[in-house]
Amino acid sequence: MLESIDASGGNVSDIEIVIREDFSPRRKEISKAVADFKLCSPYAVNYIENEKNFGYDKNLRSVAKSASGEWIIFMGDDDIFIPGALDKFIEFLRENKNLGYVMRRYKREYKDGSVEEYRYSQGDVFFEPGPAAIIELFRRSLFISGFTFRKKFFDDYDCPDYDGTLLFQLYILAKICNAHKSCYCDIAITQAYDSGTPFFGKSDAEKDLYDSGMNTVRNSLNFMKQVKILSESIDKKLNIKITDEILTTYSKYSYGFLYEHRDDGVKIFRKYARELKKLGFAKTYHFYFYYFALLILGKRNCQKLIMMIKKLRGSTPRL
Repeated sequence: MLESIDASGGNVSDIEIVIREDFSPRRKEISKAVADFKLCSPYAVNYIENEKNFGYDKNLRSVAKSASGEWIIFMGDDDIFIPGALDKFIEFLRENKNLGYVMRRYKREYKDGSVEEYRYSQGDVFFEPGPAAIIELFRRSLFISGFTFRKKFFDDYDCPDYDGTLLFQLYILAKICNAHKSCYCDIAITQAYDSGTPFFGKSDAEKDLYDSGMNTVRNSLNFMKQVKILSESIDKKLNIKITDEILTTYSKYSYGFLYEHRDDGVKIFRKYARELKKLGFAKTYHFYFYYFALLILGKRNCQKLIMMIKKLRGSTPRL
């Protein structure tokens, strides 16, 4: 990830890299990797080691609070910046100083080498402040890498209410988008890889919700429960009503979380789908369409079909 940061020219001096090492068993290895990077890097690097495992949400808000820049761009340690994209994105931010949150376009590479584009419109789209913007951007902002916002427009970096949810970035989004303009930027800036092991569940806030090192049905269901809980909490905090629309949106695009356990066998997959329905994520016919498509065609064939549709259209279909 560090080696993929490729800003050039005057942009180099404007970048600060902030790393909070979250009490990993590989701390010594990580520390050495960062030290080696600093020796040959033109960027300012602020490396901090947490005294205990904060967990995803606390570490996310802590690393943002530790940054001194005007804009925050979150990155996962196993994702990369797409070559040449960072300069374009920085220029976009300079030209749109009135924005509070910017949703990026990104790519995902699968184990077989195929690449899926997460492109939500053919061109930039701007949103006025308010609940409609939150609803539009909420689901599409789960993926952390490239999540971009203006630091001064968020004022609750010490909020522990959502520690353990794995969703703190959506609270940032909601608070900012309710009060400030936001947008979708049609520049693909990051790329994820469909591999690796999720190690959520180690921190005190996460251990009762997630089994670390595994992708279990329990993990997935607890995560989806947190989506609903967070949305309901935002309704109360901001005095708005978005939860019903959020659940409807998730239902329309439910393939992205339904397919998670298709390869675990038909029995487990069916049970998983039933539990999602109980949580309120089966509000539209789309949920049932994805469910039966996955049940009949399987995950691999459905994935190929969806990627083909996206490629033909040039963007994700709007439902």
